[in-house]
Amino acid sequence: MPETPRAARKDRKRSEIVAIARDMFFKDGYAHTSMSQIAAALGGSKGTLYAYFRSKQELLLAVVQDVVTPQPDDYDWSAMPKEFRAWLAWFGAASMKRITTYNYLSLQRLAAGEALRFPEIGRTFYDAIAPSYEMASQFFAEAMEAGVLRRANALHAVHEFLELCAGWTLRRVIWNIQPTPSDAEWEKAAREAAAVFMDGYAARQQQRTSAKKKTKRRG
Repeated sequence: MPETPRAARKDRKRSEIVAIARDMFFKDGYAHTSMSQIAAALGGSKGTLYAYFRSKQELLLAVVQDVVTPQPDDYDWSAMPKEFRAWLAWFGAASMKRITTYNYLSLQRLAAGEALRFPEIGRTFYDAIAPSYEMASQFFAEAMEAGVLRRANALHAVHEFLELCAGWTLRRVIWNIQPTPSDAEWEKAAREAAAVFMDGYAARQQQRTSAKKKTKRRG
């Protein structure tokens, strides 16, 4: 059923509120941003704001959802390799580029700062990214079924691989110790992470074959 003009206007206004709140939360912090300030930036009354969001907490959760919901252009599917190891490096680099955008980094900093007072923000963050992890786990499961990877919990393997990609680099970026790596730097990090991951997760036959090749090269 087509969206009515009234519903479309309501959606646009809601998106506008979320965008304004997002920018203010990221710039001034959640605790230092009031609904009155958001209403003033919106150019309306607090009544208008509360007609869309019952509380600042509800608005914050909407900001989280807006930032982390996957978008069609998050991954360049046309460039996705078919061979698993190459796919692994592609997936790792694309994931790191996504989570180090300005909005995503700002949200991670905000979530860490508010986690104790407002644990729902972490849960909303996690629940929003979980489908992407589940989708990736299907590729890992297929590689296990094909004998490319040893059999294990596919979802845990996704978590472990992305941790290899991110490592202390992501933490240093979040803590503002270093600038966000370039695309080329993330691609290099993902290739290196894929190599380490495959050393640990490769099926035994592949590990034996790889060891033989290394022995021949040394000989």
